[in-house]
Amino acid sequence: MSTALLVTMGMVASRIGGVFMIMPAFNARGVPKMTRILCILALTSIIAPMVPLAAVTPTLGHLVFAIATEVLVGVIIGGVVTFIFGSLALANEFVTNQIGHGAAQLFDPMLKVSHGPISTLASLLAAGVFIGTNLHLVLLINVADTFHVVPPGSVINPIGGGRWWIQVVGEMLSAALAMAGPVLALVFLIHCFVAVLTKLAPQMNIFFSLGMILTMVAGLWMCIIIMPQQFEAHFALVSQAVERVPLVLSEMDVR
Repeated sequence: MSTALLVTMGMVASRIGGVFMIMPAFNARGVPKMTRILCILALTSIIAPMVPLAAVTPTLGHLVFAIATEVLVGVIIGGVVTFIFGSLALANEFVTNQIGHGAAQLFDPMLKVSHGPISTLASLLAAGVFIGTNLHLVLLINVADTFHVVPPGSVINPIGGGRWWIQVVGEMLSAALAMAGPVLALVFLIHCFVAVLTKLAPQMNIFFSLGMILTMVAGLWMCIIIMPQQFEAHFALVSQAVERVPLVLSEMDVR
């Protein structure tokens, strides 16, 4: 096995490893590290022999810089998908806080943070949809195609691709507010109704006797109704993010 092929395999494994570090579902707490390592090695053994050999001087300094650059490229690619993937959990976190379930925090293994019960459930179901619809395979295929567009070791400065993160974060916030919009609107109307009743009968303390119960019940009812539409919108957003992988690489400086 030639030195150039060994270097190329290291570059390929570094970029794929960067993607797996932040890839939805596979970066979840509880996924065995050995599973990710075996996936990286399997993909490297398939992809490396079919891509152009890396044009990297085999010195320690050049190899360390090239490997670090490839890992950063993979992290940027995976981040574009992961940020959009978090829009559903963020939307339901808004909902959870508005309907009074914010105090019941659960650990979300997908995003590795504590969320309300509804957002944690939505995040787990979104991971199931991501894997069940083979979006993870589409993402890996697009990542494999990037080695033909941008060969291993040819990226000089990957920071330019990070500009997509700014755009994606804006899209995540916008999508989260849109998916949570029906529940937020319903809660606002309930608060207006309770405010009018409280003004008419200030001695009855209607907010605690009626407002909280009405908000919880109506909010959960609305969540059940809109959750299928939320998953459809989320699936479309993640699919678009997966298809953006070549565009992310086009922003990076390549020799």
